[in-house]
Amino acid sequence: MSDQQARAKRYEAIHNSLFVVETVLSVVLLLAFLFSSGSELLANACRSISANPWVNVALYGAVVVIATKLISLPLNWFTDFYLEHRYGLSNESLGGWAWDELKSLGLNLVLSVVALEVIYFFLRRTGDDWWLWAGGALILLGILMSAVFPVVILPLFYKLEPLDNEALKQKLVALAQRVGAKVLGIYRMTMSAKTKKANAAFAGLGATKRIILGDTLLAGFSEDEIEVVMAHEMAHFKHGDLWKLLAVNAVTILGGFWICDWGFGVGVSRFGFADRADIGAFPVLALCLMFATLAGLPVQNAFSRWRERKADRLALDLTRNPAGFARAMRKLAEQNLADLAPHPVIEFLLHDHPSLESRITLAQEWQRKS
Repeated sequence: MSDQQARAKRYEAIHNSLFVVETVLSVVLLLAFLFSSGSELLANACRSISANPWVNVALYGAVVVIATKLISLPLNWFTDFYLEHRYGLSNESLGGWAWDELKSLGLNLVLSVVALEVIYFFLRRTGDDWWLWAGGALILLGILMSAVFPVVILPLFYKLEPLDNEALKQKLVALAQRVGAKVLGIYRMTMSAKTKKANAAFAGLGATKRIILGDTLLAGFSEDEIEVVMAHEMAHFKHGDLWKLLAVNAVTILGGFWICDWGFGVGVSRFGFADRADIGAFPVLALCLMFATLAGLPVQNAFSRWRERKADRLALDLTRNPAGFARAMRKLAEQNLADLAPHPVIEFLLHDHPSLESRITLAQEWQRKS
């Protein structure tokens, strides 16, 4: 094993440990909030300010989001700033990181309050069917977020400008035309101010669909390597994978809310809340949704890996460049400090892409058969 891969495995192991730590911390905080009667006290304080349930939910949600951010800030600093610098992956200053954290807090505050308002509206109005209505509304919200992500959210964190490499632009437009995709723009994303990692995407829905290339990718990869990376992204379009993934997410969201409905009812009764629409019972709801989400994660990841493998095969068919594909995968592993061959259990539970080693093997097999 090379020194680089040994470092990648240590980096991966730390991130896996941090995932467990963050999950356990979230559970502990919710339980402490519940058993200490802190949630009930906060709910009563919100009701003393206004009898309007919409205001109650907004105030409660805002306090919880801000408090959670403050409590988790040291862990976020370790994960997103210290660790990235420790492994030579970050170019971001402490001030830049802090500014991103503040913007993230603002975005999370808005989205969390909206989601809570939706859930508690249906809890108040639709009785036992709340989980079906709330789940459906959040699915629609997720589709909306997919559409606005490249034009509203991404520019909050990265500078986007039209790609000025005409030769590469023509190659990518021609590639898009081969899969029947209408591209409304090809953009260069300034990642290098924050990170050394490389990335690219074919993002958006309908009128927001665009190709986005990280400047770190443009600087470190040849044009034929970028072409195979984007061929993979466009293969997802050809296969309709975004909509397939949204459909799978919809099933898991509705299934999670359905399972959550039973646990939520038991918890509300056990802790003596007036009913499920009582905002004070939020920690019970959050715990139920968290466990349902964790249970559905391996299923979503397995589906995603299947679609990724199909996209790899079509990318090879489109470009007929297995050598370039393999080079691109190795460069991604090196530049992003990715573990080429994670443990199968870790891959099954946590990874939404096949291992880079298996993707390189696929390219080699494609070459032998062609």
